[in-house]
Amino acid sequence: MDIKTFFKSSMVNRLLVINVAVYLLISIAGIFTFLFGYIGLAESVGNNILALPAAPGKLLWRFWTPITYMFTHFGFWHLLGNMLWLYFMGQIFLMVFNNKQLVGTYILGGLSGALLFILSYNIFPVFSNVVEGASCVGASAAVTAIVIAICVMRPNMEIRIFGIIPMTLKWLGILYVVFDVLQITGDNSGGHIAHLGGAIFGALFAWQYSNGKDLTKGFNNLMDKIVTLLPSANQSGKKRKMRVVYNDTNHSTSNSDFNRTSAENQRRMDEILDKISQSGYQSLTKEEKEFLFKMGRK
Repeated sequence: MDIKTFFKSSMVNRLLVINVAVYLLISIAGIFTFLFGYIGLAESVGNNILALPAAPGKLLWRFWTPITYMFTHFGFWHLLGNMLWLYFMGQIFLMVFNNKQLVGTYILGGLSGALLFILSYNIFPVFSNVVEGASCVGASAAVTAIVIAICVMRPNMEIRIFGIIPMTLKWLGILYVVFDVLQITGDNSGGHIAHLGGAIFGALFAWQYSNGKDLTKGFNNLMDKIVTLLPSANQSGKKRKMRVVYNDTNHSTSNSDFNRTSAENQRRMDEILDKISQSGYQSLTKEEKEFLFKMGRK
């Protein structure tokens, strides 16, 4: 698989690459500063520029950090843990949702985690002595939103932890949240609070989607508008003006065919997901697995 195909395959891959790239840049900068005797300088600068501060005064001057913090890791194991969850649960997420919804859930889940982190450190007395120096980094809140969203959407789907232990997504989601709640009194209180913020958004997204409302739609529409402002998008837009325009009758027929195909694909997707919930992913035929993979890439 070449690089071009890799990036087109899934938004999971793109998010993985962004997170790993940021980590490598910080690490490489850390090596150079270390060799010249400035030990810890790169991480310190990275923390001041990319990390999310809890103090409102600092946040005012680092208004970009609610976005950058969710792509920033200073430790290898922190990065590895988050990326493994993102990779495996992201694939399951794309069995039900599309690439845009995955990105929207990641970003909005991360922002929800940032909001709960900031509010908690400025409301609860236990954090009053540390709020000025507290900060948060990592994709955990964003990834948690993805995990909880699919756990709520398909609670009876069975997976195998480490390829061995069978567990339904319902229990995985419950254990995931309970662990974070119990760890609030530990030495990474802010991180676990942020996770819970992501979990709240993930659950809301799934519940609202079940009721016909997509909470990521507004974000995705905004991103589409931003993309159209880019030079390459404008150029492609000019090319689209040269396309042949068919008469209304043919256009209506085309829309009807498209809608019929979309409805059929959705019906088949629901049947396959129900089969997974009842009998597990391994019960699918080769053709059904190929159909899931094809739909997940759209």
